[in-house]
Amino acid sequence: MTDDEARASERSEHGLDWLNFFVADIQTSFGPFVAVYLAAQGWSDGRIGLVLTAGGLAAIASQLPGGALVDAVRSKRVLVAASLVLIALSALIFAFFPGFPFVLAAEIADGSTGGITGPALAAIALGLVGHRGLSTRLGRNRRYGSLGNALTAGLMGVLGQFVSTRAPFLAAAGLCAPALFALSRIHGHEIDHAQACSSASGRGGRRQPAHLLDLVRNHRLVVFAGCMVLFQFTSASLMPLVSERLAQQHKSESELVTAALVIVPQIVAALAAAWVARRADSWGRKPLLLLGFAMPPLRAVLFTVVPSPWFLLPIQALDGLTAATIGILTPLVIADVTRGTGRYNLAQGAVGIASGLGASVSTTASGYLVQEMGYAAGLGGLAAVGLAGAGVLWWLMPETRQDGLGAASAPGSAGNPPGKGPPRHAAAE
Repeated sequence: MTDDEARASERSEHGLDWLNFFVADIQTSFGPFVAVYLAAQGWSDGRIGLVLTAGGLAAIASQLPGGALVDAVRSKRVLVAASLVLIALSALIFAFFPGFPFVLAAEIADGSTGGITGPALAAIALGLVGHRGLSTRLGRNRRYGSLGNALTAGLMGVLGQFVSTRAPFLAAAGLCAPALFALSRIHGHEIDHAQACSSASGRGGRRQPAHLLDLVRNHRLVVFAGCMVLFQFTSASLMPLVSERLAQQHKSESELVTAALVIVPQIVAALAAAWVARRADSWGRKPLLLLGFAMPPLRAVLFTVVPSPWFLLPIQALDGLTAATIGILTPLVIADVTRGTGRYNLAQGAVGIASGLGASVSTTASGYLVQEMGYAAGLGGLAAVGLAGAGVLWWLMPETRQDGLGAASAPGSAGNPPGKGPPRHAAAE
């Protein structure tokens, strides 16, 4: 079966739906509540930023080898399963050993899974449905992921407020079990390994990957990666800063408000995901990217003027548009610009490094800036960087949507009109 004819079974499609749901559950349990948990333990802004940066650096270090591994290993499901086990262990360390060295080790271990889990989920999606169905499939991924985020954030907020601040981490470990079950529902033989790497046909039907230097020469990929550095610099620190301020200034409400700050945008993202997926094909990628890039600097400015914690919620709803657009468009744009190279997941790793650099530097820089100059200065600096990112995207990033997705480019000619591959059964996982 060719890319144009790729069809996954309902069992595999639903398995991937729920895998995204539970992976999002785990990330929500582990992510936004870390700053609140550590602040409640009496950690300083600078030390919290240091731990978050360590996790970010671990994620950066895992990106290229993780992407290369996903390209090379036929069983993407095994890689996802291994990552889930490591995340569960890290969450248990957070819950039961909250000292600095243990938390640092757990954050690094959790971050190291980032170079595998995200690319592997996108690769499974591409391997199941092909390029023609990718935007719709990514829209489903985002919808289920956002619903998982919203439901888990509500539960974690209640547990953190009324039971224990360690509850989110215990939940993260427990949720790995249903995630593994959902993973088992995906038929491995339906995942076209070559298609999941975005390979092109070579002589005799063999698929050869592009040289690594070809990715460096891919102008659109390089520009997009640069834009993501600036975007993540702004976006990565917004929730930690707001959560830390809540923990310090409104401690009695911090867990519930933090949960609400996660739930509201995820509901918006779930509702917007299908619309974004459709518009990505009809409008093109760039208009939606600009919309997503515009939201973080706007939120940063508005966060500085809100009069009370609950006024943060309408502002945070804007993050739902960011989550839907960037979450869907990032793997989609990378698939556009690397089509036929056989290096789709390695390219995801490269963009992941760029994003991770922006996020890691951001958490440390904003943490110490807030410590020295206050929250208004920290949020204002983030807004300025975000506006710069949107400007670079506007001026330098071309449209990547390809009309007539029937052909694949040869390895090394990323982004050219693509060609058809060999039958699915010849290259399945």
